[in-house]
Parts: sequence; C-alpha cells; structure tokens
Amino acid sequence: MAVTRIEKAVRSLSPRRRRWNRFLSGLNLDPEALPKPVEAPSELDFIICGASRTGTSLLCAILFQPPGVVTVMEPWDGMRLPPAELFRSLREEIDKTGRLSRGRLNVEALLAGGHVQWGRDGAYPSEVAVNPNYLMGIKWPAFWRYLDLLPNTKFIVCVRHPVEVINSFRKTGGRLAEGLDYDIPFNQRMNQELRRAEQDPTLRRILLYEYVNSRLLPHLTKPNVFVVQYERWFKAPSALLEELGGFLGVDVGSPRTRIRQPSSSSTASDDQIALIRRRCPSAVALGYELP
Repeated sequence: MAVTRIEKAVRSLSPRRRRWNRFLSGLNLDPEALPKPVEAPSELDFIICGASRTGTSLLCAILFQPPGVVTVMEPWDGMRLPPAELFRSLREEIDKTGRLSRGRLNVEALLAGGHVQWGRDGAYPSEVAVNPNYLMGIKWPAFWRYLDLLPNTKFIVCVRHPVEVINSFRKTGGRLAEGLDYDIPFNQRMNQELRRAEQDPTLRRILLYEYVNSRLLPHLTKPNVFVVQYERWFKAPSALLEELGGFLGVDVGSPRTRIRQPSSSSTASDDQIALIRRRCPSAVALGYELP
C-alpha cells in the first residue's frame, strides 16, 4: 500500500524521526568543498566503494582478515572527516586501545560462523590484533566521489548486474527505494540532479544505478583501481582473492566469510529490461548483457 502524504508528515514529526534528522544535520562533509589537493591517506590504506547493493558489504567482510588487514564498514565519521583524517583516527583508536569501536560489521558473527551481518555504527565493538604494517580499508559505497580527488589511493570498486541492483533498491526501502541516497551534503548534488531528472521513484532507481556507474567507468582502468564483479564470487572466488591480494600486496586467500550463492535472483519484465537497456548504457560497458 502506498504511503500517503499525511502518513509521511506524521512520521516526520515522530521523536525518532526528529532525532534522526538532528543526527544527519551533523554529517556536514561535502567532498567538493575540501581544500585542493585533498590530503591522501597512507599507502597502507584503501577504499571500498561502488553503487549501493553491489556487494560492498560482502567484500568488506571477506577482507576483514586481521592481523594483516582490517576493514571498517560505513563509519558515520566518514561523512564528517576527510579521508586521511578518518583513517588516522581509526588507526589511532586501534593503536591506543587494541579495539575497534566504529563500523557496522558484526565481527563476532563473522569470526564465529562466517556470517555477513551488520547493524548500526558502533553496535559491534571488537578487539583487533594487528601487525605493525597492517592494511586498513574503509567501506562506504558513496566514497566513489573520491576517485577524482585521490589519484594515488587504492580503490576497490564493486559492480553488479543492473537488474539485481535496481530491484534491490526497491526491496531495501528507505531512500534507495526512492532512487536517492542519504539526505546529507555528501550526496546533495546527486540527489538534486536525480530529483530534477525524474519524479517517479521506479524510474529514478534506474537513474541512480546509471548515475553512479557512469561516473565509475572512466576510472576502472586506472592502476590504483581494482574492479570486483559481484558475480565472480560465485564462479571463481579463489582466483578473485588471488587477484585482490596481488592488488593490495598482501595474502587475503583465507577469508572467514562463507561465500554462498544467493538463494534466488531477481527477474525483470521485457519492458523493464528495455527501459534499463535504454537508460543504463553503463551496464553494457561494465560487461552485463541485457538481452
């Protein structure tokens, strides 16, 4: 059942919604407003990004392999702090306390059974033992915005078939179902352009996929960028892990994560496929067929 305007207005006035809006108002980072050149993270730091629902969380869990590699899933400080400062703050926390309190990854579930689970930022603090020269990766889908600004930083970019991603936007709900991202300065320009381009959320979800991936494409052949096609996890995981290890310069061939084929795949009508083919030329450029 569609949510009426009155219902939306009532929800916007709830205490929970007001707290959420106050929290979002504190996330004031806009990459375009950062002083240029943007300070780069260290050579031991890397970024995981891509359109939402393309397997960035799976990759983050797979690469969580201390003591050699530590990954952090969507710390909200990433929407407040510039990249170099964000990485430094996380490393300082680990160095001083031996713990990681930020991020959304349920480390306990991952280590206990290989399960990829997540919740709110900071809900799963964990002890982390690391090597002296350990790598750190931060996963934020929206960090693709830094591809232009950090030409020497390593990026792992996730891509996935458009039908799967666009249908997942709808199933996930919230802003993604509207074909938008969090209403914060980091995403402001994209959200504004998508709203101007299309009022229908069904069509805007398609445009959201194209908006992000069309901007990824020019970077995907650069030496500091490695592309992870989501479907490869279920066809050639060992080869993919070996390639990732070569890119990062560390062995990541022993993940705790249980890599399992999704139980079902999304389907689309002929009309949907035709619409996606027409509105998402980046999909074919990424190697996805739309028959």
